[in-house]
Amino acid sequence: MTVFAVDEQLPADPREERLRSVLVVGGGSAGWMAAAYLATALSRDIAITLVESEAIGIVGVGEATIPPLKQFNRFLKIDEREFIQATQGSLKLGIDFHNWGRVGDLYMHQFGTAGREIDTVLKLHHWWLSGRLAGEADYPAFEDLFPAKAIGRANRFAPPESGQQTPLGRYTYAYHFDALLYGQFLRRLAEQRGVTRVEGRIEGVERDGASGDVAAVVLADGRRLEADLFVDCSGFRSVLLGGELAEPFDDWSRWLPNDRAWATTSERENDRIVPYTRAIALEVGWQWRIPLQHRIGSGHVFSSAFSSEEAGLDRLKATLDTPIIRDPHLLKFKAGRRSRSWVANVVGLGLASGFLEPLESTSIHLVQASIERLVTYFPTRHMDPVLRDCFNREVQQDWERVRDFIIAHYHLTERTDSDFWNHVRTMPVPDSLGERLELWRERGILALEGNHLFQLGSWSSVLIGQRFLPRGVHALADRADPAYAARQIREVAREVEEAASRLPPHDEFLAKHCPAPAETGRR
Repeated sequence: MTVFAVDEQLPADPREERLRSVLVVGGGSAGWMAAAYLATALSRDIAITLVESEAIGIVGVGEATIPPLKQFNRFLKIDEREFIQATQGSLKLGIDFHNWGRVGDLYMHQFGTAGREIDTVLKLHHWWLSGRLAGEADYPAFEDLFPAKAIGRANRFAPPESGQQTPLGRYTYAYHFDALLYGQFLRRLAEQRGVTRVEGRIEGVERDGASGDVAAVVLADGRRLEADLFVDCSGFRSVLLGGELAEPFDDWSRWLPNDRAWATTSERENDRIVPYTRAIALEVGWQWRIPLQHRIGSGHVFSSAFSSEEAGLDRLKATLDTPIIRDPHLLKFKAGRRSRSWVANVVGLGLASGFLEPLESTSIHLVQASIERLVTYFPTRHMDPVLRDCFNREVQQDWERVRDFIIAHYHLTERTDSDFWNHVRTMPVPDSLGERLELWRERGILALEGNHLFQLGSWSSVLIGQRFLPRGVHALADRADPAYAARQIREVAREVEEAASRLPPHDEFLAKHCPAPAETGRR
């Protein structure tokens, strides 16, 4: 047994150093995600307040997510069926990419792993590449080896089986939902857990003269809201992080030139709700299509350097396949992020921290990841610099890894039909992405050190889906001849297709388990 000397230095009592109050500046999805999570994670004697102004308004378009949001919801003890109903949600098995490699191409970035691995030495994509050497007709596409793709294209859905012994245990899913309704859902939850909401528009900021920390925000009616920690969720205005603290913005538009988006909603299809997002590449930029239970969220992301706003609106209207419900509205943005997300006693989340276009549905996740990391490195009143530095370093890695994944979609196109696609195809890319692509190009190897959001299944789906195939197969692929590899690949594809056929239609699953009531419909 260890015995401590009486005079040995003991740590400070955390109860004496703890923060007393947190102020979330701004509502919307980011603000209410932060408020709900902190109210669940922190001690009840830490006061959490959220200030927002209804006069500013919130963009409530269809929102697509990725699977880690299920972890966020579980932490908040959210009932999944109640959540889907309240947000008019549907299920999402992946993203269907149209016209990205070449006009007419179609592939899915599906969620989950392949139907099964063939052995423990080589990953399945190496076997698939080896099997192509047999030169057989009707060889399965790489995406045909993934259960989520087969289930999604068949418009079916059921929760995955426990374990990964069968193809129906080797996929996962995320959600589509109405972003405004999601914020309202989280607001109700947060207020039930003690969060205080204040209505008001911020007109001023007070700083501590000694430390430079933010001491209070001042509302238009003169009220002062003090706090020990401020979470800036004020959107593109970035009232505290970018405004008051003047944290520099790292501009990534040289790699991601899109800076405009028209967004709208249209009527749902009568006969189906597909369980995947569509990302359809157009002459300039691309169009999203997010199916909810009562309508479809659509939008067109494009670059003002290659298209006028009027032409962008015309492209969106021309590609909608159901009647418009709400007049399109224009969003203006710039790809990039604040150099640091945590400065002094202010942590920026969501648009206040930076923006990446929603091509891989990462907006909500980047908010989630920063909130979870803030709890991991939650400070005392000392605002411990070592915690802040570690937080900023890891957030930077998150953003840069997602950035590179999105850039790859553009850079790996073979399209030559417009100045936009010629530009993104030939532009220099970040060194971190260039090194990854070169390694893959040689032997189909991906070096994904650390805790990458997008793993081998995601990267290989996009790289192969956009025709960026390795020059050679893995050196250990000589363990079997190509004809044997081809037979094994065909068997995996057959197993996946057969398993998918046993699941119910997505529409039927929603109607049976989590139908959104008609009165929640919002136009």
